Amino acid sequence: MTNWTKYITLCIFGLMLALIQPVYGQPRDNDTKLAGHYFGKGQFEKAEIYYQKSFKKYDSQLYFDRYFLCLFYQEKFVEAEKLVKKRIKRDPYTITNQFKLADVYKETNRENEADKIYDNLIQELPPIQTRVENLGKTFQSKGMYDYALQTFLKGRKILKKGYGFQLELASLYSLLNRPSDMIEEYLNLLDYSPVYVRTVQTYLSRVVDFETDKELVEMLREEILLKVQKNPDQEVYNEMFIWYYLQKKEFNGAVIQAKALDKKKDESGRRVLEIGNVCQANGAYREAMKAYQYVIDLGSKYPNYHIAVQSKLAAEFEELTQRKSFTQDEIKTVAEDFEAALQDMGKTSRSLGVMEQLARIYAFHLNDTKKAMALVNECLELPVGRQEIARLKILKGDIHVVSNDIWDASLLYMQVEKAFSEDVIGHEAKFKNAKVFYYDGEFEYAKAQLDVLKASTSKLIANDAMQLSLLLQDNLGIDTTTAPVQLYANADLLLTQNKFDEAIAILDSLERGYPFHSMVDEVLFKKAEIYEGQQNWSKAVELYTVVVESYSHDILGDDATMRLARIYETRLDNREKAAEYYKKILFDFSGSLYTAEAREKYRNIVAEFN
Repeated sequence: MTNWTKYITLCIFGLMLALIQPVYGQPRDNDTKLAGHYFGKGQFEKAEIYYQKSFKKYDSQLYFDRYFLCLFYQEKFVEAEKLVKKRIKRDPYTITNQFKLADVYKETNRENEADKIYDNLIQELPPIQTRVENLGKTFQSKGMYDYALQTFLKGRKILKKGYGFQLELASLYSLLNRPSDMIEEYLNLLDYSPVYVRTVQTYLSRVVDFETDKELVEMLREEILLKVQKNPDQEVYNEMFIWYYLQKKEFNGAVIQAKALDKKKDESGRRVLEIGNVCQANGAYREAMKAYQYVIDLGSKYPNYHIAVQSKLAAEFEELTQRKSFTQDEIKTVAEDFEAALQDMGKTSRSLGVMEQLARIYAFHLNDTKKAMALVNECLELPVGRQEIARLKILKGDIHVVSNDIWDASLLYMQVEKAFSEDVIGHEAKFKNAKVFYYDGEFEYAKAQLDVLKASTSKLIANDAMQLSLLLQDNLGIDTTTAPVQLYANADLLLTQNKFDEAIAILDSLERGYPFHSMVDEVLFKKAEIYEGQQNWSKAVELYTVVVESYSHDILGDDATMRLARIYETRLDNREKAAEYYKKILFDFSGSLYTAEAREKYRNIVAEFN
């Protein structure tokens, strides 16, 4: 072996030695290796010999702990007691050693002596936060909750000012089944500093089930009310009331509290606007519109005015279209409200949302694509950002589709796709363009684009792309003709254009001409969608039910089940039946995209019945 080779070998060996050192920097000789080996196997008698050597050699707390445990597990309590007492005499401040001695006392039926150790540890507690925390957490880790409670209460007393261990005490009261004290301590944290309001809300939401724990929920309300009465100038408790009402889904109470706090803090409607958004997202449209109206009434000089106007109009339209039924005249009335708002605000960048929404209403609900297109073109002339331009181009493309100008739509979709190839809005444009080719019978090209979109970061786009791709995959190549798929695509396009009767006629001809084709479930589902668009809920339910009962194993099974649940809940006021289908999603389609929504809806409905 050459000198150079020897040098390399020694370097490698040295590196290996360095790497096998324990994390805590403890020395590793043969004795300690053997000790660890036997200890890990539970051979404490053998491990004791080597840990004793290592402890004497290195005087390490780690080896002391292991040496003690070897004696303790062998029930050599006399030796263990002598060992730990000697250690305590030398180092009286390491509380783990005190606990070791107490463990020996308890194992030898000297409970009173063990209790004396615990009492002394608490009695002699110095006014040092870390010492209080260490002792309290040690008691808690051993399941000694009463002693942990005494520790933190003593710590609060001796420290006097500053943090009062509210979170630790709240946790202990929870473990001790003292809910009132638990809630009080969480709220006490806000006395220490209002900055912890989100922390308190997070902890409370974990321990209070607002749907089932009626007694605990009422207890929380009383405690918050008590805090408000005792601390009328502490605005954070008004914030807690707003949060409480939102958790309870008592949206009117939340809006009232938000208004009061807004007036008190002069927030220019910011908080009320946020509460309005929460109300709208939960389908509480009336409460949402009250919140938005409050912000509007503040006047146009306030920064949230234009957003509130837009939000109120959107809530008004959404509330209308979520009813069991609505008429074209009612849609026209809403459109007039939008027009009046635009007249008031002017067509500027700040009113972009109103203009865009109005264009959608004209195009997709009133069949006035000319007015819709004119509005979108006006929007595109405004000084807006790249994202807004992309969104408007997609909308313009959608209007072209409704007008049956599908290739004009394709050009716009391709522009957005090219500009935002790695963005969700680009994926949306790519999906819409794939559908253009699908409408036109270019199925292979459409499928290739859809397959790319299966990896989209948007779950909704990925899911829609997968469904359409599977439809093409499952129904092309079955026979020599693509006619059934083309008929289906034609009907799909007509549905997009709100030409419901024409779409139904094509699907009926598809059923008659190809009664045994694999697309039967897709045809039934599509007809049900059309009846939904016509507000014919009974017919939609009938067809979705056939899909669920006869074709639940196919890809549309969960879609049909979810459609039934939503119709029963929002259109037919049969929440019991809705709960049945939400439950079916959870049990029969556990991997469905709808699982999270179904779980929340099911829990809410069940809570109502209980």
